[in-house]
Amino acid sequence: MYARLSRASMVETMAEPYIRTARAKGLPERTVVAKHGLRAGLTPVLTVFGMDLGALLGGALITESVFGLPGIGRLTIDSIDKSDQPVVMGVALLAAFFITFANLVVDLLYAAVDPQVRFT
Repeated sequence: MYARLSRASMVETMAEPYIRTARAKGLPERTVVAKHGLRAGLTPVLTVFGMDLGALLGGALITESVFGLPGIGRLTIDSIDKSDQPVVMGVALLAAFFITFANLVVDLLYAAVDPQVRFT
């Protein structure tokens, strides 16, 4: 999925006018692709990666339940079965923190990767 998204993003980015301008300046093709194309083309890939980080916690619930592995997913399922609300709320808070932190990291990476995105 990431490879297909990267390719589609790069094909679209390489058709932009600023890529043509960089080539017209005489920059080497490696520089045009790596510095100008790849940096702008990685934005959609980072977005999908950030959403996948949040989904990892949900996958832990299923995986740990099915295979009987000890972990936060198994703790959550056991706490739900026992109606242990403080533990369930704690896991929900941890999940919310994890997703918020992943979104923050992705937003910071946007500014590092795409030259058009700047903090104000």
